[in-house]
Amino acid sequence: MSALTIFGATVVTAMLVFYALEDRAPVFVLLFAGTCLASSAYGFLQGAWPIGVVEAIWTGVAVQRWRARTRREESVAGAARGMQPAAPIACDMSAFSLDERQRYQTLRTKVMTAIEEIVETPSGFRGRVGHSVQAGEIAEWMSLERRCCPFLDLGLRLTGDRGQWLELQGGTDAKELVRAEFAELRAPMK
Repeated sequence: MSALTIFGATVVTAMLVFYALEDRAPVFVLLFAGTCLASSAYGFLQGAWPIGVVEAIWTGVAVQRWRARTRREESVAGAARGMQPAAPIACDMSAFSLDERQRYQTLRTKVMTAIEEIVETPSGFRGRVGHSVQAGEIAEWMSLERRCCPFLDLGLRLTGDRGQWLELQGGTDAKELVRAEFAELRAPMK
């Protein structure tokens, strides 16, 4: 077994371990980003440049998720000390124009009704989105959702088995709101 193969196996193993531990502390999200970067290097060194490119993109995504989570935890800690208020757990639909609201509703219905599996996490939920919805549509919905519900941490994870996982996180209060929204969207349409 070559040194490059050992490096690749070690990096991928560490990446999986850190991803599994992400909910425990923000440092694991940052470590996941580091192993994505190392996996990108491995992909390029191995001659599999598409893997190198995808892992480089995942590095950026993971760093952004680490920053968002760190900011959220700092905000919560500051609010607990009375230094700064936490973002209110409330959606503001006035953030949209009429056309944007219609697009938001269309995408929200399409994304939420395509969720095939929901996994509860300590701070929210992950939903596996079926292939009737494209990743670009999920990302567009997320950008709109972020405008009306800035207290949510949103993420999209595309897995090697062509899975699409939508992540909705935000702490205990936000989790209850998201739980209610999932229940509402899974109810039969009238």
